[in-house]
Amino acid sequence: MSTRGSPMRHTHAEPQSREWKQARRTAFVQDVLASFTQRPTSLLSFEQVSQKLQLSNVQYLGLQEVLLAQIAGSVGRYSDFTRAFLPRQDHLQDRWQRIEQLVATGHDMLPIELYQVGQVYFVRDGNHRVSVARQYGVPSLKAYVWQYETPIAFDPDADIDDLLCRTAHTSFLERTHVDRLCPDVQIRLTQPGGYEDLLGEIEAFQQVLSEIDRREVPFGEAVTLWCDIRYLPIVEIIRQRQVLAGFPGRTETDLYLWLCRNREELAASYEHGVLFEEAADDLASRFSEALFSVRPIRKAAGGIMGGIHRAGSWWRATRRGLGRKRTTPQPPQGRQE
Repeated sequence: MSTRGSPMRHTHAEPQSREWKQARRTAFVQDVLASFTQRPTSLLSFEQVSQKLQLSNVQYLGLQEVLLAQIAGSVGRYSDFTRAFLPRQDHLQDRWQRIEQLVATGHDMLPIELYQVGQVYFVRDGNHRVSVARQYGVPSLKAYVWQYETPIAFDPDADIDDLLCRTAHTSFLERTHVDRLCPDVQIRLTQPGGYEDLLGEIEAFQQVLSEIDRREVPFGEAVTLWCDIRYLPIVEIIRQRQVLAGFPGRTETDLYLWLCRNREELAASYEHGVLFEEAADDLASRFSEALFSVRPIRKAAGGIMGGIHRAGSWWRATRRGLGRKRTTPQPPQGRQE
């Protein structure tokens, strides 16, 4: 059968070079180890980063010398190479080895094209050149660079989940100023969507306070009171009961939202009020006992429920006694179970 006019297919007719074999083997080992260490080995996707950070403002910086260690992403080719730009796919062999021959014979490579976001560079053109250069230990390459503005610190070791969490955390602080209003409160989540839930809770709390006081409570005051009589009492009980020890990799704020969310979901499902004890039992029964211990959750849930009731009663009594005068609230005292 004639093949004239047919597109050429990659047949890897040329023998595999030693450098190519080593690069592919190292890429395989890194991917296997990643399944145990759970550290990201994939390149960052510029498309995902651009969408999540809503990148728009860009300026051309011209030709620059860029350290290869700062190149950690790609435009469209992020699944073909590891974070260290080791080739993951066999179909990359032909072009990779052609570029390798240029390097091995002393020829200079053409400049690559990069997008810069924070301290991270994304390859717009030249993925194979970066890969070969990394394999040969070349420290830097010449590159045409376009820089995008970003509101957060962004480094080559970042992964997309960490990036989204930091972005959401920054937005939450800009909206609430909780770091300035309540400097002793540390709010950190491992899931970026949780910050929107916290913001919604504070806004609802502001509305409740306004109805109780029969005045428009400023948002900053609502943030401070939410920390004092809603968030901190629950977190303090979580600390006293050492509940966080049963949730590796999570934070106190994660656990706070975890209990609140499940209680609301159960109440909506059963169309009646649900105690925190019931919400904790339900969640514990749906997860592995190796990760979640029912007993400490139930103990904490009982204390949380009592703490919320005492905090609410204390707040109403304090507001009745002081009228509309703003004081620094103190958590209610008493035996906690």
